[in-house]
Amino acid sequence: MSSKNKVIKTFISELREQGRITEQFLDGVSDLTIEELIAVKLELSSKMVKGKLYGLPLWGSMPYAVRDGLLMFVTRNCITKTDMASTIGLPYEQFTQIYRKYCSRDKEVILEE
Repeated sequence: MSSKNKVIKTFISELREQGRITEQFLDGVSDLTIEELIAVKLELSSKMVKGKLYGLPLWGSMPYAVRDGLLMFVTRNCITKTDMASTIGLPYEQFTQIYRKYCSRDKEVILEE
């Protein structure tokens, strides 16, 4: 299959199909910064567990959560690995190492070069 003919199924479209988000929700999210979104998510999570946030060292694990989000974004919104590397600002060789390490666990992500 040619990468030009590949239909991209974005993360937003997946969440819409599942009924987990609406257009009104997306409008609200678009008005927030990434930092505000993280703070809102942490506050909501904190309320659910009465201030005990999963017992995780949040400060140390936050860079990994952000990187996982970046990889979710590029694997659903870019067609090629070259495109993905450019989108997140990494050299192709470095990106392919990261992709193998983090995305090998996600069997749904199958891309052609």
